[in-house]
Amino acid sequence: MAASISFKLSGYPDSITQLSATATLPRVGAVISNLKSMTHSHHTQVGLGTLGFLAAKRGAPDWQSLVLVSNRHVLFAHDAECGNMIFQPNYEQQGDQIVFDVPHLNAIARIDNIGLCGHFSYAYPGEAEKSYYIDCATAALLLKQAGNPQRIHSKTQYFTKVARVHPHDTFEGRELKVHLAGRENAVWGKVIDCEATVETVTGERCHNTLVIRAMPDGKGALQPFSRKGDSGALLVDQYQRAVGLLWGQHMHDPYIAYACHIHPVLSFLQITPWCFDFCAAPSARKD
Repeated sequence: MAASISFKLSGYPDSITQLSATATLPRVGAVISNLKSMTHSHHTQVGLGTLGFLAAKRGAPDWQSLVLVSNRHVLFAHDAECGNMIFQPNYEQQGDQIVFDVPHLNAIARIDNIGLCGHFSYAYPGEAEKSYYIDCATAALLLKQAGNPQRIHSKTQYFTKVARVHPHDTFEGRELKVHLAGRENAVWGKVIDCEATVETVTGERCHNTLVIRAMPDGKGALQPFSRKGDSGALLVDQYQRAVGLLWGQHMHDPYIAYACHIHPVLSFLQITPWCFDFCAAPSARKD
């Protein structure tokens, strides 16, 4: 569900990959792209997705090697490769077109893990292994924690811990409520299945998928839970726990979305989630 949109540039650099790292820290829940398929002379298509969350590689000292996490199909859109840049560009919407401003393309990371868009065997404690569909990859942040020029101490915390969506959480009348992290006025949804098999447009069957149905807002209006470009967003429940990574939307029902469970993602990528929206220097107080 990464958006493939038409765009044009306000100015154009000689080489996008030569842009230096931005001083702006990456924002959880904001648009990211590898900006592949850009051309000098005409409008083209580029894939947009969402930065789900930040994480540390397991075993890395003092949280110095932070990565961003999103869907593999977002980071590797348009045949990207490991080593390619990931941007969090400033842009304006003009009708059905997005306009990027070259001085504010904001290179934030470099793809460092090919990830997986497929099935991974994972076992919750005391249970047998199951095959979980996951769509995830990482990119190493260009701004390291120790060298960050904007050391901000008042962090925004999007979740407190990670949690499993258990089959009991999908019983009618007691469904777990979730929303997308880092979004203002986010639409809430309820998890109606956590062991679903979803078939994609290519015929692939995705096992043990989370299925989310949008809920009406306070005025009774119903809006889609997710839209194009939301792929890779983090699912957070009503208890402020991270529970999944959004990867798709129903082809015919805009109020249904799909996500992968969070624990298989963390296990496959060998990462520990960073629950804040940026890599500020450690504060003296407990968060």
